Amino acid sequence: MSNSSIIYWFRNDLRIHDNPALKKALSKGSPVIPVFIADDIWFESSHRELNFPRTGRLRKQFLAESLADLKKTLDEYGSTLYIFKGDTAAILRKIIRHTGSSKIVAQREIASEETTIESRINQNIPLELHWGSMLYQPDQVDFPVEKSPFYYTKFKNKVLNQPFIPSPHDTPEEGELRRLSKMSLPPGLTELDLNEWMKPDITGLFKGGESNALERMREYISSGGAAHYADTRNQFEGANFSSFLAPWLANGALSPRLLYQHLHKEKEKHPEYSESFNTLTEQLIWRDNFRFLFLRYGNKFFATNGLRKPPHGMYNDYEAFEMWKSGQTGQPIIDALMHELKKTGFMSNRGRMLVSFYLAKELKVNWQWGAAWFESLLIDYDVYSNYGNWAYQSGRGTDSRVNRKFNLETQTKKFDPHGSFIQKWK
Repeated sequence: MSNSSIIYWFRNDLRIHDNPALKKALSKGSPVIPVFIADDIWFESSHRELNFPRTGRLRKQFLAESLADLKKTLDEYGSTLYIFKGDTAAILRKIIRHTGSSKIVAQREIASEETTIESRINQNIPLELHWGSMLYQPDQVDFPVEKSPFYYTKFKNKVLNQPFIPSPHDTPEEGELRRLSKMSLPPGLTELDLNEWMKPDITGLFKGGESNALERMREYISSGGAAHYADTRNQFEGANFSSFLAPWLANGALSPRLLYQHLHKEKEKHPEYSESFNTLTEQLIWRDNFRFLFLRYGNKFFATNGLRKPPHGMYNDYEAFEMWKSGQTGQPIIDALMHELKKTGFMSNRGRMLVSFYLAKELKVNWQWGAAWFESLLIDYDVYSNYGNWAYQSGRGTDSRVNRKFNLETQTKKFDPHGSFIQKWK
């Protein structure tokens, strides 16, 4: 392999379209070897006290489907996707030594585990990182990260006043994609067999992969789902009540900028539905907001006090946590939501608000245990939105009403008036 080759390290950007880091790697004119590594840390147990894996089988299934889809795409360009499991830094060092590649290019991440891995790699290997998971990247906005607003509404207003519209302009051209290359496997490394994660008894709500992400986005918009999002977003169930796009946004199979562009075009064609298009766009801005907060506050999101100074008033109550986790609290709507999550890896936006409130503020259980259970099960898990939302709902984040509470009976009557959701998942 030529010394001028480059390793492209896929992370949470499992797509070809609008991929700034991949575009940069391919634009250099060198052969590019695509690699993905499932780091050992993903498969440890969550917290010492909790006996469940950080990455559950539904998440592994969706990830395997996403990787298989990307691999198929790369095969069409005469390359492939090399998929390994283990110590990311050690594997990349072996690949660099074996191929003689000049550098590694990848998407930049923010949370501490991800940046620690970056630091370990960068000790003796050139590592070039680029933003790619946001609408509004830190190097595009006119305010520094340390001055990023604490509260969402102020953040939203700031980014919406930026002098540009996010657009998906980083899709590699056909000729660039022909630079994707192959390698012989380095000694001592074995590729991960995706079939280990794709179990025939698992029938998820979603199928991973860029091609499925693009199909779902088009179907959702063309069916009128996006035009009615403001009316349906708080429901627990129903056809197109949610966009169901979060799983692909989470692992990067769908670009948020591409989704934004499609929503912007639809809003121009159908101004009568502006409220829904704006509300859905704001969900993308929430994703950015949590990423900017991680840039500003870092590991505070992994402390039980979160971003707040007063005592958290929550405890490591294992018995109460187990009741909540298994859907045996005696609260019908909470139990139904938790059963749905365990079976499908999905929960509605309104449902997530209720179950996180109930664990942290009613049962007074450490909110981070709830975040860890979501990490294990949610197929749309990403560290920023998960811990950001959990901190918010438990009063440890950026909610200005830290003591906000929900009346579960009122919520049930409003959003499950006929009891169909509870009946389905009881």
